This record gives sequence, structure tokens and C-alpha cells, in this order.
Amino acid sequence: MNAATPGPILVIDAEQSVARRLNDWLRADGFEVVVADGADSGFAVARDIRPALVLGELGLTLASGSQLLRSLLHELPDTSVIVVTETASLDEAVTALQEGASDFLIKSLLNEDILRVSVQRAMERRNLRLENRHYREMLEQTNERLQHSLQLLEHDQRAGRQVQNRLLPPTPHESNGLTLCHFTLPSLYLSGDFVDYFSLGPGRTAFYLADVSGHGASSAFVTVFLKALTNRIRRQFEKRTKVSTLSPGRMLQTMNDELRELGTGKHLAVFFGVIDTNADVLNYAIAAHYPPPMLYQDGEVTQLPGQGLPLGLFPEARFDEHQVSLSRRFSLLALSDGILEVLPAGELAAKEAVLRAEAAAAGGELDVLVERLGLQEVRDVPDDIALLMIKRDE
Repeated sequence: MNAATPGPILVIDAEQSVARRLNDWLRADGFEVVVADGADSGFAVARDIRPALVLGELGLTLASGSQLLRSLLHELPDTSVIVVTETASLDEAVTALQEGASDFLIKSLLNEDILRVSVQRAMERRNLRLENRHYREMLEQTNERLQHSLQLLEHDQRAGRQVQNRLLPPTPHESNGLTLCHFTLPSLYLSGDFVDYFSLGPGRTAFYLADVSGHGASSAFVTVFLKALTNRIRRQFEKRTKVSTLSPGRMLQTMNDELRELGTGKHLAVFFGVIDTNADVLNYAIAAHYPPPMLYQDGEVTQLPGQGLPLGLFPEARFDEHQVSLSRRFSLLALSDGILEVLPAGELAAKEAVLRAEAAAAGGELDVLVERLGLQEVRDVPDDIALLMIKRDE
């Protein structure tokens, strides 16, 4: 047996010959041993020295009427116990083991080798119990720290979401005879999808819908960059200075160059356009945006053509510009690809058909479209969702 024990062994037995024999065997194996000759004296000693192991006649009754074994197990949960008796039935042995005794030994059959094995098993069980409790306490402490960290993170995420909401444009918003609305549904507190629109002066309104790769805070930070970039362009227009990013294509080039300089490791899908209500035209450019934007006018829904590389990955990327004539009455709808996750399962072509049908049924009303798609009731979406609706009713 291992002599390095975490505490003494207490022997409780009224038979001096048995107590002496147990004491000698245990001391021969290097244990510190304390002997008590009765139930009450033994229980008092056990509470005082808190031994690693108690063995002996533990079926005795205390003066209080309680059984010694049960009292030891209740009072000293870290102490192992071995019952050593001569007059016990099989049922009593089973009961003792069920209540928590490590072993049940018969005095007349006991020898040094049997005791050695029994004590070793009891010590191993005790050590395992203490280790398990230690690990459980460590796990509970870790869980408490984790819970606290999660609460702080949730608080920060909520605050970040409030800031991000303040960065979004008002909805609905009137600009140059247009009504612009948006709807966002983040998969986390912070969204990697972003919408913005602003006037470029009389008759011209710029807008975009961006979908940043990934989710959460790192993607949301890129939307802050986009807002800062478009604000800078707006201020340049307000100063009536010449700006190199007047066109959607050049705007995407500027976004691509500056995003690459940031080195965030993020890339973007963007639909950027400028509506000229004086000329009744839409000029736009696309950077890997999907699903295709949809134009509803003259009773028909048309998917706007166009494709391009995502922003933030490729140097010197160029983006084709497209122009579409606009009727006096129209609605333009752009959606991020997160919308595909909440549509009924099926091929992409089938989902595009669903979106075209819903866009036509909504009649340019974003609230109606959101209700028809059931987005107000959706919870725990796997991807951020953003919708942008622009309409003119004339």
C-alpha cells in the first residue's frame, strides 16, 4: 500500500485484539493509525481528526440513536469507510455498501493481504472522489467565468447592435420622388448585411446593399467602414467637388481598393446603384451579389443582369456598369442571400421564382413582402438577411 496518505486511518473496535491486529497491519504498511474503542468516542475522534479512512465495527449505534456508519458518511463525505464485523447478514452487508461503505469484511476471514487490498481500493475510491469533486468545482468556476464573459459579450453585442442600427438610414425615406425602405434581420446581435442610401443632389439618389462574408462583430465592423466611405463621398458631393466615384462601377472599385488595404480578410457582395429620376434611368454595378435584384414595372418582374467579383479579394478588379430605363411607376427590390435560407427547400431556380412571385404580389410595399415571407416570425436564422425596396408611385 502507498504510505503517502492524505490523512490518518481511524480504527473503531471494542475488541482490543482486533483493534491491535488492524493497527499493526496498517502501521506495517506505513499508515498513521488512531484507535478508538467505542461508537461515540470513535465518532468524536473522527470529527476531530477527519481521517482519510475509518474501519471497524461501524454498525454500532451512537448515544443519539443514529447508526455510526450513516453518521460518518453524512458528517465526513471525504472519508472512506470499511465495515469490519463478525455478526452481519448478507442483507446488512449489501445495505452498508449501498449506503456508501467502500468494503465489508468478516473478521474471522480477515488477514493482512485482504486488508491491504481493501484499504488500497478504498483509498483509490476516495482519491477518485476527491479528484472528481475538484474537477467539478473547477468546471463550475470555469462555467461561472464563461457565463460572466458571455453576459459581457452579450451586453457589448447589444450595444454594438444599437450603434449599427443608428448607422442605417431612416426607413421609410423620401428622396427625389423615391420612397426607400429597408429591413434587416441579423443571425447574431450584429449583422454583416448593410443597407444605405443618400441623395447625390437634385434628381439623383445612390443606394447599395452589401453582404459581408461571415457573421458577428468582425463582419459588422466592415459595415462601419462602408458607412464611413459613403459618408465621405456624400460630403464631397455636398461640397460640389469632382469625385472619382460618381459611377457605380468606379464606386465598387474604390470600395475594393480600400477594403483590400484594410486587410480584414473579409470580402463583400454588393449591389450598388444610382437612380436618376430626371432621366428615368437606373445605373448599377454588381459585385458577386445574389440573388439578382428585381425590377417590377409595367406589370412584370425582371431580374437585373450583371455579375462581378466580390470586393476585397482581387487587386485591380473592374466592374461593369448597366443601365435600365425606368417607368414612371416602378419598384426595385434587392435581397441578401440569407433570404434563401428561409425559403422552402428546393433548387435555386425554384427559389428565384418564389422571390419573383412574392415581389410582384407585394406591389412595392416592403411591409407586405416581409409579412408574405414570414420574416417577422423567423427566429435563429442561419444567415443575416437584408431587404432593400425602392419605389416610385407616379
